[in-house]
Amino acid sequence: MAKSLIFITSLLLLLIPSMVTATSSLRYETPFDQSIWETTSSPLSCTLSQTIDYYGKAEFVRLAGRDIYLKLITDQGGPSGGKARLVTLPSAWQHKLEGRDLGRVRYKGGKDPFRFSQLQVRRVLASLEQGLRPALHFHNRSSGVDKVEVVLSAVNFRAGMENFRRCMAGLIPLDYQSASNTNILFGNRGAKLDKASKRRLNAIAQFVKADKDIKRVTVEGYSDNIGSRGSNYALSRERALSVRQYLLARGVPASMIEFEYFGEHKPAYSNRTKKGRLLNRRVEVRLKKAF
Repeated sequence: MAKSLIFITSLLLLLIPSMVTATSSLRYETPFDQSIWETTSSPLSCTLSQTIDYYGKAEFVRLAGRDIYLKLITDQGGPSGGKARLVTLPSAWQHKLEGRDLGRVRYKGGKDPFRFSQLQVRRVLASLEQGLRPALHFHNRSSGVDKVEVVLSAVNFRAGMENFRRCMAGLIPLDYQSASNTNILFGNRGAKLDKASKRRLNAIAQFVKADKDIKRVTVEGYSDNIGSRGSNYALSRERALSVRQYLLARGVPASMIEFEYFGEHKPAYSNRTKKGRLLNRRVEVRLKKAF
C-alpha cells in the first residue's frame, strides 16, 4: 500500500509541470475544413475577413483613398500593452519551408489592440498567398496565460483575395478628408475646367452619392486681384457656376449644393506673387456631414 502511494505521488509530481505548461499557453486557429475568407464591398471600403474560432476576427481593410490596414479584433479581454512577435508558419503540406520572423508589433489593449506597419501588412498578405500561416505571439499573464498564439489560415485565401482586389479596383480614389476640402484652380481670366479638375470633380460626385452621411456641398468662387472688382466678381461667379453645373451633370442633387462667389475678396494667398494669384483663382468645394 505504501509503495502504491509513493508511486501515485511520484506520478502526480511528474504530471503537474506538464499540466501547468499546457494551461499556460493557448493557440487560436480556425480548423482547416472551416477556413473561409469573406469579402464585403462598397465604393468607399473593402474588407477581407476570417473568423478565428474562440478568439475573434482578422480583417484586412482598404478605405477609399487610403492604404490597406490589418485589424485583429478580439471578442475577449486582451493584453493591456507591450509588444508581440509576428511570424509566418508553414502549412501542413509545406514540409520543406521554414517560418519567418516579420518583426515586433505594438499592442495597446482594447478590442483592436495590435498596430501593424504597412510593410508587415504587405508581408502578411504575401505570406497567405504563398500558403503560409501568419501567426502573432504575445503574453497575457493578466489572464493566467503566459503565451498566446493567434494564427491565420491560408486555406481558401486566394479566392477571397481575388474578390478583395476587384473591390479595391472600384474604390473611389479619394478619402473623405481630401474630397471634402478641394480647390479647383483656373487659368488667368478663365472659367473653363481642365482635365485634372474634371477627374477630381468626378471623384467628388461619386463620393457624395456613395456616402449617405453627406448632406451639403458648398461651392464658392474666387478670383485674383487682376482687373476691376466688378469683372472679378463676375468671373468668380462663372467659375463657381462651371463647377456647380459639372456636379449637377454627374448626379449631385441641386438641393444639396450651396452656391456663392466673392470675386477678389477673401484671398487665400498673397496676390503680390504669381503663385499666390494662381492659387487665388479657385473654386472651393466642401462636403458637410450631418452630425
